[in-house]
Amino acid sequence: MVLVTLFTVLILAGCSPGFEPTDTTAPPRVVDVASVEPAEAVSRITLPGRVESSRKTTLSFEVPGQVGDLALDVGDAFQRGDTLAKLNGERYQLAYERSQASEVEARSDLADAQRELKRLKRLRQGGHTSEATLENAEAVVIGARARVDSAVASRKLAARDLEQTNLQAPFYGTVARRYTEPGQRVAANQAVFDLVSNGDGFDVLIWVPENMIGRVLAESVQLVSVPALDSAQAIARVTHIGSHAADGNDYPVILRIVGPMAGLRSGMTAEILFEIRADSASAPVDSFRVPLTSLLYPVQGAPRVLRLDDVSQLTSVPVKVLSVAGGEAVVTGNLQVGQRVVARGVEFVSVGDRVSVLGESPERFH
Repeated sequence: MVLVTLFTVLILAGCSPGFEPTDTTAPPRVVDVASVEPAEAVSRITLPGRVESSRKTTLSFEVPGQVGDLALDVGDAFQRGDTLAKLNGERYQLAYERSQASEVEARSDLADAQRELKRLKRLRQGGHTSEATLENAEAVVIGARARVDSAVASRKLAARDLEQTNLQAPFYGTVARRYTEPGQRVAANQAVFDLVSNGDGFDVLIWVPENMIGRVLAESVQLVSVPALDSAQAIARVTHIGSHAADGNDYPVILRIVGPMAGLRSGMTAEILFEIRADSASAPVDSFRVPLTSLLYPVQGAPRVLRLDDVSQLTSVPVKVLSVAGGEAVVTGNLQVGQRVVARGVEFVSVGDRVSVLGESPERFH
């Protein structure tokens, strides 16, 4: 009786119009994906460098003389226009005063010659002097005017020499080196100070081996770190590539540090993680860039990525990792540019799963 009753209940339940079978198909898992990108072959090498002020100069007097005042020493800061050193300017002051007197004398001679010429012109009009005498007077005026011009030039030159006895700062900065002492006699253009700017940024000078210099790209961006500042890092851009090698066949390359770096000073040691584009002959064949987080490492076998096929079903693709940098991996394998791989969370999905892409409209597969 129990069996008959149970059988009857099952038949009635199956025939009930309100009963519908339950859909047990799980919705596709939502995943974040990334496109497979072509890889560029690069060489990476850490090169030592030296921090230098982007603006620096060696300051000297344009005239010879005896050093009088030296206002600053090594490490002292200064503002643009500050007087850094002075020569004993007595000689140049006297020369300037003499040139002023010569100019006054020349102007007086010119005035006398002009008055004489004017007088002779009146006499010539009355027929009381010859044409030759008038021409001689005109020549005297021309000569006197030339002497005035020469005296004016001499005065300006003497004034300039007197001004050059004061050595002024061309920019805001710091004294890097001092070559002279008070009382010392210096020649024209003899170095007095090495100055570095404190307001125009910093460069890094490095030396690149000859086998790599041809692949350094102008304006390329590199990463610089400064050990003295707890290895603080900043971006640097290549601004100059040297054309002549130094000893050891290394070529100078200058990089401009982009943005400020607290505590940075000229002369500090720097390290450049230099990334250099490889030539086409050394570029890996069929190499690709994928996110580092897309790599799945099984217990056995090569690492792999999970690729989405045409119906968003996951397939496993073994890859070989060539290099890792900046959150990306350069790999080779059965991939094509533009294909999509799971970018994150590869450990939460499996081969054969159908997935929905994060940010796209969800789909149901039956």
